[in-house]
Amino acid sequence: MELSQGAATATTPQEAVAKIDQKALRLSALLREIDNHPIELPPDLVDRLDEVLEMLAWRIAATRALLHNAVAATGVGLSIG
Repeated sequence: MELSQGAATATTPQEAVAKIDQKALRLSALLREIDNHPIELPPDLVDRLDEVLEMLAWRIAATRALLHNAVAATGVGLSIG
C-alpha cells in the first residue's frame, strides 16, 4: 500500500490520528450501509475484506499507542477517543 496524499501532509501525530479516525469512521459507515443492504459476495472476497479490516484495526490501535507514548513522553495532554 502506498501513502495517500492526506497522510503525507499531516504535521503532527494528533493530526495523523485524527485523519485515521476520520477514515475509519467513513469505512464504518460504508460497512453499516452494506449490512443494511447486503449483497452476495464470493467467499474468498469476504475473507480478504475481513483480513483488510483486521489489519486496519491493528494499524489504528498501533498508531494510537504510539501517539499515547509520545504524549506521555512530552507531558502534553490529549484525549484519544
